[in-house]
Amino acid sequence: MKACLLVFAVALAISGLALAGWSISQNQYAFADGTRVWVEGTSSVHDWSCAAGQINGSLTAEPGSGQLTAISGVTVTIPVAGLDCENSTMNNKLRDALRASANPNITFTLSNARVSAASNARFPIQATGSLRMAGTTRTMNVTASGQGLSNGRFRITGSVPFAMSTFGIDPPTALLGTLRTGDDVTVRFDVTLQP
Repeated sequence: MKACLLVFAVALAISGLALAGWSISQNQYAFADGTRVWVEGTSSVHDWSCAAGQINGSLTAEPGSGQLTAISGVTVTIPVAGLDCENSTMNNKLRDALRASANPNITFTLSNARVSAASNARFPIQATGSLRMAGTTRTMNVTASGQGLSNGRFRITGSVPFAMSTFGIDPPTALLGTLRTGDDVTVRFDVTLQP
């Protein structure tokens, strides 16, 4: 569970960053209220979900006609202490798995991104960046979908599946090993960007 939460945080960071290109006339964007990042996984007892309580991030992008056309300078930070599985035991196991005392934050830094032309009011985004959690950094590829909102805002949604073991995280166990978390998790994100 803790590993999954870590993964979701990573996915959240990546998804918030998934945009494209670079351009001269760019604007700063921040994550608006209502932005959500969460991780979903399975266990031998039931499926589970953990959410990021705090998401700090910004990016530079060029807005076009109802879409973003270029992006750069994306950084996302998620404090491990803010991850919430709505279960104190799971929260503690997650923090232990993510080695929170030595690695208090999950971070994502964009390397490059590509935004494709909009179709049916949505624009595809392909991004690559470095995700760091539990003391390990990995390159992550993110596929997302964006859409223009009112007042110059944009909404970016997507999901990123991966294995906790990719980051050196052992899937958590509980109840003397009778509850075992699956290695595969999916981080989902629903990010609203505002100028």
